Amino acid sequence: MALNVGSINLLQVLRKTDIAYLLKSDQNEEVFLHVNESNHRKLVPGSYVEAFLYYDAKGRLAATLQEPYITVGQKGLLKVVSVTPGLGVFLDLGISKDLLLSMDDLGEDESIWPTVGDEVLVELRVKHKMTARMIPYQELRVITGNLTIGDEIEGFIQVIGKIGYFVLTKEENVILVKRANIRGTHRLGERVMVKITYETPNGYEGNISGFKEVLRIDDSKLIMDYLTEHQGKMPYTADTDSETITKVFGLSRKAFKRALGLLYKQRKVKFIENETHVVKENE
Repeated sequence: MALNVGSINLLQVLRKTDIAYLLKSDQNEEVFLHVNESNHRKLVPGSYVEAFLYYDAKGRLAATLQEPYITVGQKGLLKVVSVTPGLGVFLDLGISKDLLLSMDDLGEDESIWPTVGDEVLVELRVKHKMTARMIPYQELRVITGNLTIGDEIEGFIQVIGKIGYFVLTKEENVILVKRANIRGTHRLGERVMVKITYETPNGYEGNISGFKEVLRIDDSKLIMDYLTEHQGKMPYTADTDSETITKVFGLSRKAFKRALGLLYKQRKVKFIENETHVVKENE
């Protein structure tokens, strides 16, 4: 049996030195197991152990009796333990050596990288070194039928794509939050509450909880900014046509009416004939 890096290997104990055990495969390939990696076991020469093989901090092949969370070809949720700008993030693999998730997988925009404590679904891969591979949305298993429209469920952002965010739940549901339904920025691995809005053969769609309220606040600020820049009044109301609203504010007529209604409820605006006016402090 050849030594398989990133996997559990059945190896025989040859002998013990001051700092390590020397192990070998049935093809007489040798590897060191540092005493600190023996999981507090005293190994007897001639006995066999199941050891995980990895590359240490100096790039040397090494063995450990600690059990990793995943091995080559397995997918699993791993937690971010550190972030190195320009390189990537390091994940807790369950052994003394952390696993690199490279910026090649994360992208150059470091503002959307996961932070310490976040979890991401990855696969362990080995080429010249051991690294993690982010699982893309095409490889996420689609599960439907266990959620109901209107449900709010916690998940984490696994993929940020052109179409939007793909949120993965503990139940392994995949929920798409489309770009059109996103305000602000979120990061990979960030935990969010999602409200289910649709069920499709390809999975669920939803909004990040509180989305409509955030929209109303953001859009109402847009309207107030416009009023401030135009002497506190404008010739636009809830009756203004959609084309004009979109041209002036970049909003749908529905979103404009929703935001305008919030301002009216807050007594920040009033309507005079076919115009919207800012309510002055002494009114």
